[in-house]
Amino acid sequence: MTSPLAVGQIISIPIEKLVDGGSGLGRWEGRVVFVPGVCPGEEVRARITTVKKSYAEAALESVKKPSPDRGAPPCPVFEQCGGCQWQMLAYPAQLRAKVEILRENLRRIGKLDKPNLLPPIPSPRAFEYRTRIQLKTDSTNNRSILGFHEEKTHRIVPIETCLTAHPIFNRALAVLRSIFLDPAERPPGLTDIHLHLARATGELLVRFFAGDKPPERVEPFLKKFADAMPETVGQVYTSSNGRRRVRGRDHLIDRFRSIPFRISDRSFAQVHSELIELLIDTVRMLAQPTGLESVLELYCGIGTFGIFLAREASALTGFDENEVAVGDANYNALQQGLTNCRFTAKPVDRAVRDLVNEKKMFDCVVLDPPREGVDRRTLESLIRLNPSRIVYVSCDPATLARDLKILTDSGFHPGRIQPIDLFPQTYHLETVAELIKA
Repeated sequence: MTSPLAVGQIISIPIEKLVDGGSGLGRWEGRVVFVPGVCPGEEVRARITTVKKSYAEAALESVKKPSPDRGAPPCPVFEQCGGCQWQMLAYPAQLRAKVEILRENLRRIGKLDKPNLLPPIPSPRAFEYRTRIQLKTDSTNNRSILGFHEEKTHRIVPIETCLTAHPIFNRALAVLRSIFLDPAERPPGLTDIHLHLARATGELLVRFFAGDKPPERVEPFLKKFADAMPETVGQVYTSSNGRRRVRGRDHLIDRFRSIPFRISDRSFAQVHSELIELLIDTVRMLAQPTGLESVLELYCGIGTFGIFLAREASALTGFDENEVAVGDANYNALQQGLTNCRFTAKPVDRAVRDLVNEKKMFDCVVLDPPREGVDRRTLESLIRLNPSRIVYVSCDPATLARDLKILTDSGFHPGRIQPIDLFPQTYHLETVAELIKA
């Protein structure tokens, strides 16, 4: 019988591996204990913070036996900020851990004992890769705080620089801090600031979020920021009631494989634009278009994959519930002179159900769902469409494995699975999986 654990208890525990969520897994007298901030193979002292029926959680107190892959986290707020989990771990070891987490999810949830995992595609840089960040702000009670949320809380951790962000964002941070320090210049009620950089063109788009009554000094605030950041092509100031004030453009233009893409302020964009081209190449490789196929793209967004697939397939149909993103997709297709593709704003679950009722047929389906994956009813409708091939783009190994299990149980054979590391210093991993109708 295992000894009981109590909150506040200090234990010595060996760390077996890293798991989804970024923590290390160890066992104390047979009880699973999760500890953040540790490396595989280490022995640590940890303080129990939570006790559940089947596991416990603990906070790292000290490292008794460090891993050779451990280093000093370069960020001064690494232990408070919720943005990164693995800065203490050398990048090659991060990549190995991510692949093992993916493999474990495919085995445990997906029931794939021998998945055809291709070698992971690493990030060309471990830092300064993010081309999109979301800042939190608080200017109430005569305070001036600008930073990121502390992990698992809504407390804002003030930051001066973000090491994973493109250097232009750290210049923007300095400008924002200088404005925020003057209560006469900063608009009250700001809660969020989103910055998006087009790496290929150097254009910067900024979104500001605030209360429902934009104050009169919004325009001087926006002008001062734009004057200090000449890369800025547009600023969008959004009130909580949905009203938008646009200064300049509400979109930017980026390029992938030399093709221009309009990305509006309310459209989704990957945080690591340097690897988007390799992600596109991977989808094209697994979709294998020959010029004869009819392709369905679900969660199509701005048409990042669809624009390229339409150039190589017979026809492409795309759906996404985001009307702004679909507008971008159709604009991007028009700019390329593509007449064989059409993107429609419609919830994906309803779109697939309608396609089944209309007895539509597709040779290939490309999926790029949000982190929660595809809901069961949509997958069942997709199975009824009976495509020859499915290419599934995922940012969460657990929901990918869950959905692959449903698809493989329904007659699809799992093919190549390509991990791509879009998120260094974190446990997150992008994966592209191929499924072929058996």
